[in-house]
Amino acid sequence: MILGLAVMASTAAAQTDPVEKLQKKVEAAGKKISDAFVFIPSGSAFLISADGYFLTNHHVGGTMTAGTNVSLNDGRSFRAEIVCTDAVGDVCLFKIKDAKDLPFLEFGDSDALEVGQYVLAVGNPLGLAMKTPDKKIWPTVSLGVVSAMHRNQDQYSDCIQTDAAVNPGNSGGPLCTLDGKFVGINGRIATRYFNRVNSGVGYAISSKQIQRFLPQMMEGGIGKKISHGQVNGFTFDREPAQGAGAKVRSVDASSTAGKAGFQAGDVILQVEEYKVFSVKRFYGIVGNWPMDSEITVKVQREGKEVALKVRLDKSSSVDILGQRTDPTKPKGAGYLGVTWAGDGSSKIQGVVEGSPAEGAGLLKGDLVVKVDGAKVTGAAGVRERIWAKKPGDKMKLTIQRDGKDQEIEVTLGKNE
Repeated sequence: MILGLAVMASTAAAQTDPVEKLQKKVEAAGKKISDAFVFIPSGSAFLISADGYFLTNHHVGGTMTAGTNVSLNDGRSFRAEIVCTDAVGDVCLFKIKDAKDLPFLEFGDSDALEVGQYVLAVGNPLGLAMKTPDKKIWPTVSLGVVSAMHRNQDQYSDCIQTDAAVNPGNSGGPLCTLDGKFVGINGRIATRYFNRVNSGVGYAISSKQIQRFLPQMMEGGIGKKISHGQVNGFTFDREPAQGAGAKVRSVDASSTAGKAGFQAGDVILQVEEYKVFSVKRFYGIVGNWPMDSEITVKVQREGKEVALKVRLDKSSSVDILGQRTDPTKPKGAGYLGVTWAGDGSSKIQGVVEGSPAEGAGLLKGDLVVKVDGAKVTGAAGVRERIWAKKPGDKMKLTIQRDGKDQEIEVTLGKNE
C-alpha cells in the first residue's frame, strides 16, 4: 500500500512538473509545425492553406521566377510557382499546383505576443535536415522567448525580436506560439564582424503585417509584386515632441500629406490602433500596410486631437525608414539600386524595389568582394566602379552569400 502511494505521488509530481509540461507542449507543437513545414532550396517555408499556398522570405524564393521543387516533412515532393513577392517586406507567396488536403499552420495574433512569452523557431539551419529511415524529413525546432516587439530594423519596419536559435537556412521558416500557430516569419539575425551565425538576436516579420498584404498577394499583386505604403510630403523634427509622438516640421501642400490635411506643428500620436512615440516608430507602423491602403492618423493640434484619413503612396525599401534612397551620383552615371551598411563596408543594407540590383537577384546581406574581377574592400570602391560606367553597361559582381562566393551579372540602369 505504501509502495502504491509512493508511485502515485511520483506520477502526480511528474504531471505537475512545469519543465515536463513545457517539454510536452514543445513536442506537440513541434510535430504540428513540422507537418506543415516546406523544404525549399536555400531556406525554409511553411503551408498556410490546405490547397498549397505557402510562405517564405523574398530573399529565399523571390528570384525563383521559373518555379522550384519543394518537399514536405512526409517526403513528398511538389512543383511550386511564385504567386507574388514583397521585396521590401521580405515575404514571398508560393502555390503548389493542384494541391489539396495538405497540413497547414493557422495565423496567430502577433500583436497579442508578450515579451518573455515562449515561441518556437522552426527551419532548416545550415541545411542539416536529412531523410530518416521512415523517409521523413525533420526540420529543426528551437525554443526561445519573445525578446522585444515592434522593432524597426532596416526593411523590417515593425518586427518581432526573439532569442530562439536562428541561423542561415532558417530564413522563411515560421515563428510559432506553443499552440502551433504562426506569429511571424524568421528572416534576419543580428551579426557581428560578418559572422552569420546565431547571436541570440533574431527578427521575424509579424503575422499581422502579412495578413494586411496577403489578400492582394493571393491575387498576384501587380506583375507578381506588391509595394509598401508611405506618406510623402512632410518633414519632421527629429526629437520627440515632449517625449511622445512625431512632430511635423513642414508640409508640402500639393503632396499626399498636404491633401490629407496635415499641418506644420501637428504631433502624430497614433496610426490606426498603434501609438506613435517617435519619428522612427511612425515610419515603422506605416510600413505595415500596402500602397493605396487608407489609414487613420491621429494628431494633436492646438490642444485637440484630430483624425486624418490618408491613402498611402508607394514606398521603396529605404523610403520606408524615411531616408533618401541614394546619395547624389555623377550625371549620366550607371545606377545599381542598393544602399550600403553604415560601417563603410561593401555589405548591401537594402535593395531598391524595381532596381537593376533587384532584377539581377542581389539581396540584403550580400557582401560585394569583387567588381569585374577586381577586389574591393568597401562601399566607396564599389560606387567608384559603378559611377565609371554608363546606363546599359554590364557589370560582374562577386558576392559572398551564406559563406560562398557567387558571381552575378547586372545591367546598370539610368541615374534619374
